[in-house]
Amino acid sequence: MMIGDPLEIRKRELIEVIPATRDFISVDGERCDGCGDCVAICPMDLWRLREKKASLSAEYLERCMECGSCAIACTKGAVDFRYPPAGTGIAYRYA
Repeated sequence: MMIGDPLEIRKRELIEVIPATRDFISVDGERCDGCGDCVAICPMDLWRLREKKASLSAEYLERCMECGSCAIACTKGAVDFRYPPAGTGIAYRYA
């Protein structure tokens, strides 16, 4: 698809994000081996490796798409993902 294509889907425009009132993703630094799978799989680019450990962006409460891919990809069980509290998170406009 070309940039500026009239058929391009702008995914962020299809949702409303109601920021969560508490953290819903955490990383167990003891279990994390720095493999980077969470970094590679996150569609919103919210993960980084810092000092050989996974680190989550401070903006994740507003930007996370709640797919849970980070937790699924983590074979060490270091990423704990739970959906945000009711009434917060992703609200799809056309669902």
